[in-house]
Amino acid sequence: MNHRILATALIAPLLLLLVLLPLGVAGLVRDEGKPDDRAVAEAMEELFRHARQHPDAEPRTLAVVDYSRPSFLKRMAVFDLVSGKCTAYRVAHGKMSGEGYGLRFSNVPESNMSSLGLFRVGRTYSGEHGLALRLEGLDSLKNGNAASRDIVVHSAGYVSIPYILLNLFTGYGPRIGRSNGCFVVSREEITPLALELGRGGFIYARDGRTQ
Repeated sequence: MNHRILATALIAPLLLLLVLLPLGVAGLVRDEGKPDDRAVAEAMEELFRHARQHPDAEPRTLAVVDYSRPSFLKRMAVFDLVSGKCTAYRVAHGKMSGEGYGLRFSNVPESNMSSLGLFRVGRTYSGEHGLALRLEGLDSLKNGNAASRDIVVHSAGYVSIPYILLNLFTGYGPRIGRSNGCFVVSREEITPLALELGRGGFIYARDGRTQ
């Protein structure tokens, strides 16, 4: 009798999981990554301030990374400043910045944390993770050490829906993997992202909890 009770207790959560899992995957696939209006306004203000001080900047694209959103959602919104087109991507934060959310940030070398503020996108190159983009931190306090920390944009397999599900099943919660502080996107998306950001691109990363 006890075995039957135990079996019933185990089967019920499993059946519930089998029902909810397809809904969860469908939600992840449908996620359009609509950015918060305040995040966009804040990023645009910072970019235009930089452009006024540096007339040769000629910004063409701006990626807004909102760390107030969980990592399993698309929280990098890339705006084409000429056409107005917006494309969203999932992006990882540093392993010491938090688990599912980016909660702690640093400009200190070897901190393995993400940095906030405005970055200028530099040249593309082929490195340890394949295609990647160099970054220049434009805020001396928040991200001025980005180049010396080797903070770049690259791709990895841990930014994917299967990895989100793996973390869910293994008890780490619904999240993608984490980086050493770099902006990391999926392997399938690094090429289109590089094409977008490689044309006068900037990235603005914000901690929305403080707003």
